[in-house]
Amino acid sequence: MANRIPIGSAVRTEAIVNRYFVKAKKNLGQNFLIDQNAILGIVEAADIHEGDQVIEIGPGIGSLTEQLLLAGAKVFAYEVDRDLPEILANELPAKIGDADLDSRFKLLLKDVLKANFKEDIGNFFNFSEPIKVVANLPYYITTPIIFSLADSDLNFSSLTLMMQKEVAERLEAKPDSKDYGPLTIAVQTRMNVRLALEVKHDSFMPRPKVDSSVVVLTPLKEKYNIPDYKHFNRVVKLCFSQRRKTLNNNLKALISDKDEREKVISELGVDPRVRPENLTIEQFIKLAKLIPTKN
Repeated sequence: MANRIPIGSAVRTEAIVNRYFVKAKKNLGQNFLIDQNAILGIVEAADIHEGDQVIEIGPGIGSLTEQLLLAGAKVFAYEVDRDLPEILANELPAKIGDADLDSRFKLLLKDVLKANFKEDIGNFFNFSEPIKVVANLPYYITTPIIFSLADSDLNFSSLTLMMQKEVAERLEAKPDSKDYGPLTIAVQTRMNVRLALEVKHDSFMPRPKVDSSVVVLTPLKEKYNIPDYKHFNRVVKLCFSQRRKTLNNNLKALISDKDEREKVISELGVDPRVRPENLTIEQFIKLAKLIPTKN
């Protein structure tokens, strides 16, 4: 085991790709990670310890999976590419310590957005114990997966996700910045956001055009008081519909009456000329409560 060349090394990845005639599928957003330092950085960021229960989304050819297993995790993986189970079965180590692979790793060919976690994993994980999610996400499906996990009944302690750097910057953005917007607010009203590391585009095969970042999301210990999330999200999105315009202008879509609009802005306690990016999350929550809910 000590002399085993990691799957995530460039030489081993290339050998696997050639042996199985596998190609990264553009329609699935596949890019194989070939930077072992980055892979180990993800495992470290996820704080993986012996006995941890980990859901991996999109294991690919097993680069990250292998290191999660070697770090002591029990891994349940969701994958949609039907060409990959054979590779994973053949290339992952047959034994991890004293345990057989089958007792530590299970693969399900299923879109994670259609997951029923308790039904899918109930016989493999102990759902009374926290679960960590780790994934190298395709760029096009990053945000749907984040919200699907956040709104699920999954008892997760953390989500450690690699994504496009630009999206990561939006997740951790602060008010008064160009990256701050509806995505920032939607995520930060549910979870803490921490940027763990950056991964350059040349760490992948084939190389994407942009760099990536690894983000760690953890559930908020104290939840925001948001009575109606649907209404709140609608208010936030409409306020940012023309982000370079003032809050007063953007609120016209929500409050057509000028006097009523001015009253709401006055109760909010801000200058009507401020732009939506200048408001804090707390101010958006107060604003949503001041605006009547539409059925």
